[in-house]
Amino acid sequence: MERITGHPVRSAYKLPGEPDVWPKADVIAVADFVVGVVAEGIGKGIPMVVMPCVNVAYAQHRQFGRSVAELREMGVRVLYGEGGFVPNQPGQGSRDEYPWRLVLGAVEEIVAGRQPR
Repeated sequence: MERITGHPVRSAYKLPGEPDVWPKADVIAVADFVVGVVAEGIGKGIPMVVMPCVNVAYAQHRQFGRSVAELREMGVRVLYGEGGFVPNQPGQGSRDEYPWRLVLGAVEEIVAGRQPR
């Protein structure tokens, strides 16, 4: 991510009142995403790329599909299903198999299409 953006990767929140040392984000990529980060990015109009990491048991919950559809309707690029993350059986899969290349590729596409600041 640092190579793509030219800025260090942030993995922790800053404390309230601390200055934001990074410029406004060109894109936020969240794999195995957190609701608060996604909601804030949508509210700020920042392009979002998310890729959930769920097993088939979790994905069968009807709200999961509704949530994915809602995010897509709000302009979030959800890398799930064909061309994205495909759920595995509970207890199967590993971190090494997670398709990070899809997230990084989507981020590169978005950043390449944006005007320099």
